[in-house]
Amino acid sequence: MNIWKLPGEGRLFRATVIVVTSFALAFSLWPAELSFANKEDDLNKQLDDIKDKRGETEKGIQELQKEIEEKKSVLSELEQKADKTLQELDKAEEDLEKAQETLEKYNGQFKNSVRNMYWYGDTRMEKLLAAKSLNEFLTRLEFMRLLVKRDYDVVSKYYKEKEKVQKERDKIKKLSDKQKKEAAKAKKVYDELVTEMKKNESALAQLDNQEKITKQELAELRLDHIRAGNFAYTGPLRYPVNGRITSPYGYRGSEFHTGVDWAAPVGTPMYSAADGKVVRSQTCGCGYGYYIMIDHGGGIFTLYAHMWASSVRVRTGDVVRKGQQIAAVGNNGRSTGPHLHFEVHRGIQNHVNPMGYFGG
Repeated sequence: MNIWKLPGEGRLFRATVIVVTSFALAFSLWPAELSFANKEDDLNKQLDDIKDKRGETEKGIQELQKEIEEKKSVLSELEQKADKTLQELDKAEEDLEKAQETLEKYNGQFKNSVRNMYWYGDTRMEKLLAAKSLNEFLTRLEFMRLLVKRDYDVVSKYYKEKEKVQKERDKIKKLSDKQKKEAAKAKKVYDELVTEMKKNESALAQLDNQEKITKQELAELRLDHIRAGNFAYTGPLRYPVNGRITSPYGYRGSEFHTGVDWAAPVGTPMYSAADGKVVRSQTCGCGYGYYIMIDHGGGIFTLYAHMWASSVRVRTGDVVRKGQQIAAVGNNGRSTGPHLHFEVHRGIQNHVNPMGYFGG
């Protein structure tokens, strides 16, 4: 007895086996494509996250830059005030030096006055009492008063001048110390902002590096798609050469020109206009000389003509990246001068105007 077959259900069993087998075969072809799609979605999500983070970081840098400029303005003002105070202090030092010179002049008088007040106090009193008349007494008293006043005036002027200069010097020094502290405080804040900005710039550089790596992974993934034969056109195209357009797409008199010509010196690098797979890399007797045709997916093909075989860097079956050098400008085939003849096809046979396929 067949244990895998239930009574009366032979047809149902066979149908079930066929359906299950069909699904199994179908699903066996999906994982690679699903893997490509899932990985591509993950990488695109990573790119979106990186762009969001970079936007936030750039916004933070802009805000910090504003704060830095404000702090620089404050710092500049504080430093100008501090410098002005130092200039005032220098002037005060000059004034003090002049005052010191004046004090040195007074110094002898000051010492004499002090000495006179100390030594001649009693003598002056004796001379005053030795007067022989009231008139003489009053005369001597006035003379002594003038002498004493002169001595006290000299001493008083000396100390007042010294105290005045010292007070001014102390005042300016305090102001200078205050300004220095304010400038140091502002500079500290400024240094902190600059440090923070450097951190953000470092973070931005890391994000740029991550974005570069992720884009590289996406590019590699797309090349894997192309190698597997599962890819779609993702345009726009880039210009295939650096040169001057000398002949556009369309009629040239009675002849229809099927592409665009770029004039450039022989040997000028020629680049793939987009990611794709080389489907032809060969010499043609049709007037193209050596030419290359690349499949970019979605029915879009590009054609590059008039190269010399020695300049060609790709062969049929190669997978190429957008912007990868594939050859160099030549003057091979039906060509009146060195240039690249470039075509875009929708379907391998149907040429269209290339200018509508380039980016802005």
